[in-house]
Amino acid sequence: MKTWPWVLSLALLCSGCDDMSRQAKLLEQRAGGWFADSLGSRQPPVGSVARGQLQREAQARQRPAISAALLARGEAGYQTFCTPCHGLSGLGDGLVVGRGFAAPPSFIEPRLLNASDEQLMQVITQGQGLMYGYASRIQPDERWAIVAHLRVLQLSQHADLQTLPPSLRHAFEEPGQ
Repeated sequence: MKTWPWVLSLALLCSGCDDMSRQAKLLEQRAGGWFADSLGSRQPPVGSVARGQLQREAQARQRPAISAALLARGEAGYQTFCTPCHGLSGLGDGLVVGRGFAAPPSFIEPRLLNASDEQLMQVITQGQGLMYGYASRIQPDERWAIVAHLRVLQLSQHADLQTLPPSLRHAFEEPGQ
């Protein structure tokens, strides 16, 4: 049995091995010598649109119809993403506030009661103040569901007992009224 072909093959394979961490290369957004601004890559051209961005924006403008399923999804999304800061009732008394984080505004403030659904959607999407945007974490239809749940929270805080059906009104009235 001849071993020299195996030894030769192994020597040829190993001769091409090199430590690739020491090879010549340009790292993204780092200094390099190829471009006039000394960066190793280019910024996207002004006005360029990411793949799928137009479809995502069109989807974000389509408000779904209010339904029990939408409100249930909105409540689940609110509990997942919003309650740590805003609390279950939307009064700005979430768990992080108790640990020293700045209190967010209450959803029953007149400014937020008068805000349009589109404004609430924009804040959820892009963030505002200390709140970061959730565009990458929550899909547009789920954001609309959360907005619908916010409206339910607002209505529940401002419900007038006289507008409730009598069967429900008696459950909330104090005895002797």
